[in-house]
Amino acid sequence: MGHIDFNGQVAVVTGGGGGLGRAFCLELARRGAAVVVNDLGGSTTGEGSSATFADAVVAEIRAGGGKAVANYDSVATEAGGAAIIDAAIGHFGRIDIVIPNAGNQRNARFGELTEADIDAVHDVHVKGAFFVTQPAYRHMVEQGYGRIVLVGSQSGIFGNPIRANYGSAKTAMIGLMNVIAQEAPAGIAVNCLFPNAIGGRLGGKPGDVRPDADFLAAAGQRSRHYIQGMQPDFVASMACYMASRACDSSQNMYSVLGGKYSRIFVGLTEGWYHPGTVAPTVEEVAAHLAQIDDRSHYAVPRSGLEEMDTVIEAQRRLSPA
Repeated sequence: MGHIDFNGQVAVVTGGGGGLGRAFCLELARRGAAVVVNDLGGSTTGEGSSATFADAVVAEIRAGGGKAVANYDSVATEAGGAAIIDAAIGHFGRIDIVIPNAGNQRNARFGELTEADIDAVHDVHVKGAFFVTQPAYRHMVEQGYGRIVLVGSQSGIFGNPIRANYGSAKTAMIGLMNVIAQEAPAGIAVNCLFPNAIGGRLGGKPGDVRPDADFLAAAGQRSRHYIQGMQPDFVASMACYMASRACDSSQNMYSVLGGKYSRIFVGLTEGWYHPGTVAPTVEEVAAHLAQIDDRSHYAVPRSGLEEMDTVIEAQRRLSPA
């Protein structure tokens, strides 16, 4: 594959003022994109605001000869999301790439999470992805081209303690990706990134989070084997591929962890098919659970229709023509 560049393209990165977002912005700009660096500049738990973070990244990009503008609107409101995309259109005339990366965390054990903890995280991660991506998507449809890189998390798809609010919000990105991918016209690709990195804005500060000591100890013991691959730049390489013309397929999920790049997919076992119009009993379901659980043969449906096709295939196997 040849050199990947973004000359003539415009990217919006939310949460671009530090950590992963900063790395995304710098790599996109280095490869020719004009970048809107959005960052509210609040604390890791979502309070307050500051222009400092976004301004610093814009200054860094411009010092290197790149093009960038700062934006400080909140992703958690429809008006804020629209203003972020309007900044791209107003300054650069188009929008080709959107990476809704803005995030916050309010960590606690499941039974201790408050309504405020849940709402604050879901507002930024779920509503924020909608409110920024929707206006960007409309422009992409009009121009016949676009790349959407949603940002999921290991904490959702595989799970980590003390993050039920964060993990559930991040897993929502899978459903959002699947639906946009099926609605989007040719020329628009939407995929989901599952990043892992140290440092940055969500690294937290004392008092921001209530950690799970056992989990942190176990994670720390494992990460010492690959800590050198946990820098944000490792994730930026995959994010920028997913944002490029070279990535022309949708509904792909990629994980980056400690220097290892992996495909994530949701599989459906071949399972057990019960024919006829009379439902099986609970006991019959229990008796066939081993067959239902058997992962030696599986499908990877990319839509609800494709899952329906697996039922038709099970019927065919049972009663071949």
